[in-house]
Amino acid sequence: MKLDFSLLKTLTELAGISGREAPVRQFLQKQLAPYADEIRTDKLGNLIVYKKGTSDKNLLLCAHMDEVGLMVRYIDERGFLYVVPVGGLDPRTLLAQRVRVQTKNGPILGVIGTKPVHITTEADRAKAVPMSDLYIDTGLPAEKVREQVAPGDSIVLDREYEEFGENRICAKALDDRAGVFVLAELVRCVKKPFYNIYAVFTVQEEVGLRGAKVAAYGVDADLGFALDTTGAVDVPGVSPANHIVSVGKGVGISVIDGYTITPKWLFEELKQICEREKISWQARVAPRGGNDAGAIHQDKTGVPACALSIPTRNIHACVEVEDKNDITAMFQLVLYVIEKGLTGPQGE
Repeated sequence: MKLDFSLLKTLTELAGISGREAPVRQFLQKQLAPYADEIRTDKLGNLIVYKKGTSDKNLLLCAHMDEVGLMVRYIDERGFLYVVPVGGLDPRTLLAQRVRVQTKNGPILGVIGTKPVHITTEADRAKAVPMSDLYIDTGLPAEKVREQVAPGDSIVLDREYEEFGENRICAKALDDRAGVFVLAELVRCVKKPFYNIYAVFTVQEEVGLRGAKVAAYGVDADLGFALDTTGAVDVPGVSPANHIVSVGKGVGISVIDGYTITPKWLFEELKQICEREKISWQARVAPRGGNDAGAIHQDKTGVPACALSIPTRNIHACVEVEDKNDITAMFQLVLYVIEKGLTGPQGE
């Protein structure tokens, strides 16, 4: 099956910071309802799509809908907005960027600024600008700002999806709309899965894996996967020993990260599938970080779980970069697992 990357374009351009994922959820519900045996939303906001399999085994697949962003905390007397981060944002990536403030009357454009270079000292320019020094200029008079904007309004980065180079994508929110895209395409294409599939589009991953924790509790899963992205630091200034994964070299199969250690049998079987089916892959051995697998594997009495990751440069910025072949490799691996099933632990 050839993936429809126009769907990924639409997903990345939707607004949905942590806790404010409704636009993404509503879009997915409309797209996927015709392919589901059951579709529902839980009390936290996770979208759960169920497809009945040919066995009695349950497979939980999670991909998080939320993106990192900002939230209005204060409006000053001139109408400038001050913000707090929602998720792990580096202020260095925010300078001179455009944003969309999500107001009760719809989104409005804003520009992130700070003290200009002409009135800074060399010492000022040598240090990182803290979040507290950033402001958003909407171009509106103060009274109109207060009419439209309120503390607590969410703010998303403003950047269009672009394809460039050879098979590369640049966009905001590829973390994790790329995983959401793969999961949505799996829901649409799988006809007779081996497992009973619980495809869960989770909320609030970026602020603590909250949606996955709730979702896993509601599914008696025999096996779980998080379909996510992971930071690829295969860039100038970083030693190859610290790259973790590289863009263009295939789906990352996690061995360990800050939250999860993948069972050895599960890692080995996934590796063997990739090698047998000629699916490009790489081992992800990460000293820190985490994803929804960190919540899945601790559910109830425990669930064998693994994070499958798309290598992403400039992660948590508005110019995240991925390779279409890596996205396809994730799709191919999970499709095989869904249709054929896994052998499971052998005497461990």
